[in-house]
Formats: sequence, C-alpha cells, structure tokens
Amino acid sequence: MTENENGNNKMKERTTGIEFNYFRIFMLLWILVLLLAIWDFNRQFFSFLENTEAKYRASLPESVTEELADTFRKCDVDSVCALMTKKCTLNAYETEEDLREYLKTFISNGRISMVSVEEETSDDHQVYYIESGDLRIARAEYTKRPERGRKDIPVWDLVSLEVYAEPSVSVSITAPENVRLFANGKELTANTGRTLQDPPSAQRFYEGFTTLPVMTDVKLGGFYLTPEITAENEDGTPVPVIADPENGIYSVGYPEDCEGREEMEGIACEAVSAYAEFISGDLSEGTLRQYFTKDNIYLYYMQHAELKWFTRHLKSEIHSAEVQEFIAYNEDAFYCEVLVEQHLTMQWGPREPEVIMTDGKFYFVRQDGEWKVAAIEF
Repeated sequence: MTENENGNNKMKERTTGIEFNYFRIFMLLWILVLLLAIWDFNRQFFSFLENTEAKYRASLPESVTEELADTFRKCDVDSVCALMTKKCTLNAYETEEDLREYLKTFISNGRISMVSVEEETSDDHQVYYIESGDLRIARAEYTKRPERGRKDIPVWDLVSLEVYAEPSVSVSITAPENVRLFANGKELTANTGRTLQDPPSAQRFYEGFTTLPVMTDVKLGGFYLTPEITAENEDGTPVPVIADPENGIYSVGYPEDCEGREEMEGIACEAVSAYAEFISGDLSEGTLRQYFTKDNIYLYYMQHAELKWFTRHLKSEIHSAEVQEFIAYNEDAFYCEVLVEQHLTMQWGPREPEVIMTDGKFYFVRQDGEWKVAAIEF
C-alpha cells in the first residue's frame, strides 16, 4: 500500500470519529432537553393537580365553616357576639353579661354541626344552619372573594351570622302601688304600666282619714334569664317577695317593716292594753280616749255597750303584750294585731289570778303628727 492510500484511510477514520462524537453529544443533549421537558411538564401537571385539590378542599363545607364551627364548639360567647350581624336586643333590666350567660347555655345544648342550606347555596355563596344537638341555634352566610388568578385558592368571607336567641322570659308581679319594684337591681321605670286592682278591704276602716294604696299588677317581658325581683317600701326598707320563678309569678304584700316600726308597735301595745283594761272595767273612758281619733265611732260603741262580762275583781295586771302582725300601709296608716295577757285577781274564790287573753286588731292613722286608733276589727 502506498503512502497516499495510508494517509487517506487515516483521514477517513479521523472524520468518522468526529461525526460519531457529534452524534453522541447531540443525543445526550436531546435526552437532557427531553428530560427537562418531562420534568417541567410533571411539575406543572402536579402543581395543577395540587391547586385543583386545594380549590376543591377550600370549597368543602368543613373548610368554609371550620373557624366558625370551632368558635361555637369552644362556646366562645365573646367571639360569637362580635361576629353577630344582627345583635340581640336587651331590655332595660338586663346587661350584656346576662346575655352572655344565657348564650352559654343556649350554645352548649349539644354537639355542634353545620348543615348546608342547599336551596340557597351557589358557587360563590354558601349558607349554613348551625345546630347544637337537636336545636337550630344560628344561620351563617359566606361569599367567595373574587379570584385574581387561576391559581388563587378560594377564600370565603362570613358576611352574615344570625343567632336565634330570643328573650322569651316574662314575669307577672302583684304589689301595692306605693312599693318600689326592682328587676335585677334596677327600679322599674315610670312608664312601666301598672293595672290597679280594687281598693283593699281595710280601706273601710280608714274612711274619712286616708286612702290606702291599691294593689297593682305589673307584667314585664323581654328577658333572656329569669330576673331577680326585689321590692322596697317608701322609706327604702326591703319588702319580702314571694317568688314562683318557674311560672314567672311574684307577689309582694303590704310592707311588714318600716322606719319607726318599734315605736309604732309600742304605741299599739299600749293602746290594746288600755283597751283590755277598759273592757274589764279597770280603766276609765277618759284615759282610753287619748289613744283614739277625735269623735271616734268605735269609742262611742264601747261607751254604750254596758260592758258587764267580767266578774268583780280586786286587781288587774297586764303581764305581756305581744305583736302578732304588723302592716305599714303608707306613712300615714298602719295596722297592728296585739295579743295581751291580762291577770285578774278575783274578789271571791281562789287568790290565784285568772288569765284573760285579749286579741286586739287595731288600725292606726297619723293625726296631727301623732298615731291614733282609727278603727278596731272585731
């Protein structure tokens, strides 16, 4: 083989090797590009799937209502009140704290669940009932924020929360018209209507002297919780209240206490003791008269009754005078029942005293600044 032929063969081998190297490089680059393309496709594809799943999950009821449901499950009354778009109405005698106390019981009736209102729900608007056990307690509405890009995850805004809490408690109170009434420590306002009853039966003993306060009926509604009802007489002394909270009925009688009661009871004990000694013939009519009002008809009756019921006796002693009942009708009239124990030493027979019990039911009126007997109930 000549030198020229050897050289040509070597050139061909060199050219073939270079072409083969270019091909290998091209193939490697092509595979690399293909791998990158596949990787980018997979990345975008899985990103699409994740975004689609996130949008789907964000549209599920449990995702939309999760925060609100959790608030109810925790019985977070403060947060519920803050979220309510329709606020609960309070009357003049309840406070925000009373409402919160009521809501705690109202919300914690049972397991909290969110029930979709299908007929009112759309892609951009969702409505749910909130139930506590078997009780439907609220209604919530959500709207979806407009999406700015195809990858935006839906965000739902609570636009309405109505809690079905109603002030359903009402009370009825019977009390004298001059007694001050309080609900939860707040005095009933002047515009609270009172229905007048008939005049009290004791009014007949005060004709011509004074008018006794009439019993009244009061009805109050709009409470979330059963209110505490208290009462005071004109001078601020507490008056007992007979309560039946289950039925919402409260009764207040005429005051049994007042300022100066001790002095008034002392006067009543003196008057009934004098009365006992008068009818036993141990006290003159002139002395008894000082306890009665001027020209008192009851004193006239006693003067002309020719009292002859007691055997002649040597001595009369009042051993005790015990108040059985006291009623302060108003600042000018009171009633007092006094039981007097009188010992009479008889003129004949054993010297051991005979015990006489006199039950005096006296009605007093203030006259010229002094308490006088207006009438006696026999």
